[in-house]
Amino acid sequence: MKELIAFARELIQLPSPPGREGPLAERVVAEMRALGYREAWVDEAGNALGRIPGREPGPGWLLLSHLDHVDPGDEAAWPHPPFSGFLDEEGRIWGRGAVDIKGPLAATVYAPAFLEAPPSRDLYVAAVVEEELGGRGAEHLVRTLGERFGAAVVAEPSDLRVMHGHRGVARVRVRFSGHPHHAALAAPEENPHWALARFYARLAVAQRPTHPLLGASQLTPTVLSADTESQNRTPGAIELILDWRTVGEPPEAMRALLAELLRDLPAEAEVPGLWEHGELENTPGFVTPPDHPLIRALLAARRAVLGEAGRPALWFFATDGRYTAAAGIPTAGFGPGDPRLAHTEEEWVLAQDLVRAARVYARLVAGRWPVQ
Repeated sequence: MKELIAFARELIQLPSPPGREGPLAERVVAEMRALGYREAWVDEAGNALGRIPGREPGPGWLLLSHLDHVDPGDEAAWPHPPFSGFLDEEGRIWGRGAVDIKGPLAATVYAPAFLEAPPSRDLYVAAVVEEELGGRGAEHLVRTLGERFGAAVVAEPSDLRVMHGHRGVARVRVRFSGHPHHAALAAPEENPHWALARFYARLAVAQRPTHPLLGASQLTPTVLSADTESQNRTPGAIELILDWRTVGEPPEAMRALLAELLRDLPAEAEVPGLWEHGELENTPGFVTPPDHPLIRALLAARRAVLGEAGRPALWFFATDGRYTAAAGIPTAGFGPGDPRLAHTEEEWVLAQDLVRAARVYARLVAGRWPVQ
């Protein structure tokens, strides 16, 4: 469908970093109205929302994406300008947000265009703000309208695979202390770098919590900073940020594991509480059983459109599905685009995959209501 592809390209051409999603939200709502949505509006948080009435009463469908994207990075490193929405000869649409999230967003907005009859239940299409900053838009959506949703499909890139969950994400801080001195003194007991090295050695072999479906949690060192810029002075403090992909462990268990890894070291750890956001954060993941009726219905819709159902998989990154799942709404995922291209300078999505995704969404919401 040419209109869907043109819309996706236009969305890419509208930069929408977190906190500046307003123009894009208005454009999305305008397209919903042009497509004949019964209702289309921007809510108090800045989320773009639309509704198509269903055939029967009860909590309805939610197709969930977001409006914001990460920074384009070095624009000179892009094969095509990051906000061009360039369509190449191979049918690839290029640009920041092509897979995360403008392509999937366009596919959800156009899903009703592929319906031959009203959806089985009310269909809500939502594109929320600040997903890249932890999910303020999704939190507001679930808090204000959550009772209207009986099943949610998160439209993040999945290579057109059905997804049934992901690990949680936390960012914690570890601070190593020492006594600054002239580097020529070479006093390892006072240099926090040596304590950091011992921590890394322990972290590399640490036993980590596991989940039968999500596997083991993952702790990855990311940002390292010291309180000195002098190359001949040892630091008095070193701060390390850990990206922690959780599998259900509560903050207390996270603190206990870090305490063991930091045993006898001059260091302290800061682990935020669950659902905290900011410089540090901690939000859970979710897992919907692979045999859940929603997963089976989405696999069936995929089979009807693409010819085979595939097998449900797990995202390696976090999504706003953590909010819908935490609210008790059965949640699955499905979207066009290779997730490995997200946040890179090689971000593109196949135009034909946008149409395929929209057809799968339409097939799902037109079918029998799967959740009792």
